[in-house]
Amino acid sequence: MRIFRKRTTWLIIVLLCIIAPIAAFKIMETSFVISPEQMNNYFRDKPMPPRFITYKELNHQMFYATTGSDTNQLILFVHGAPGSWDAFIKYLGDTVLMNHAQLVSVDRPGYGKSGLGQSVASIEDQARMIQPILDANKSNKPAIIIGHSLGGAVIARIAMDYPDKVGELIFLAPAIDPDHEKIWKISYPANWKIFKWMVPPVWKVTNDEKLSHSAELKKMLPLWSDIHCHCVYMYGAKDAIVPPENVEFAKRMLVNAPLEIIAFPHENHFIPWTKKDSIIKVILNCLRK
Repeated sequence: MRIFRKRTTWLIIVLLCIIAPIAAFKIMETSFVISPEQMNNYFRDKPMPPRFITYKELNHQMFYATTGSDTNQLILFVHGAPGSWDAFIKYLGDTVLMNHAQLVSVDRPGYGKSGLGQSVASIEDQARMIQPILDANKSNKPAIIIGHSLGGAVIARIAMDYPDKVGELIFLAPAIDPDHEKIWKISYPANWKIFKWMVPPVWKVTNDEKLSHSAELKKMLPLWSDIHCHCVYMYGAKDAIVPPENVEFAKRMLVNAPLEIIAFPHENHFIPWTKKDSIIKVILNCLRK
């Protein structure tokens, strides 16, 4: 009986070790996805609900949400990892922005409805997969592109590869320095085959990007001098996810681009939500140029 009890105890422990991470990942995963009901409630008193567009690029389905007139200057939001288009829902629902711009927030490849779970580690490929949105710009003005965290590296690559389509870059706590890219200890075992099957799709993509991000950023090193548009770099001085050394990297690398730096001494990595009003002021200044 004692042997049976010991085996049962160990079986319970093993099951808990398997089930607990899955449950935790699932709980965290839901915090990055807004429900249709929540979205409808948010836009109920707004001038217009978002329109949803899908297209294909590199044999990959892409998805984005948009508000405002498509004849106004394009503002494109690119989320971090993990994330989805609704990371910027309050910007797409901002009445002032909506009246002056076409607002677009994209699901990056592998997230949301852009092929959930299908990792695209190449930042160059991600830029190419997003650029059809810029091709659809009807305003005759280059786009203002805003990227948070890993999305900051993606928008930099867009400006490197498609400079004529980009008028301004707004970096929000961007992960752009390959020598200061943090990799969490859990990232390595989460990539082992024995555990990978239990990781939900959004976290699998996040981990795949995380493990390849430094190498991808190194590929971009010779291309930073190709960026000539005005850049705004906004960050929280207490950011524990993207170290402040990224600011110094931007200063060194953006040699041909006018660079404006805005620091928030008491903020962390999540400034798109905590400093929304300040970010909107910067966007409006860009629109007036």
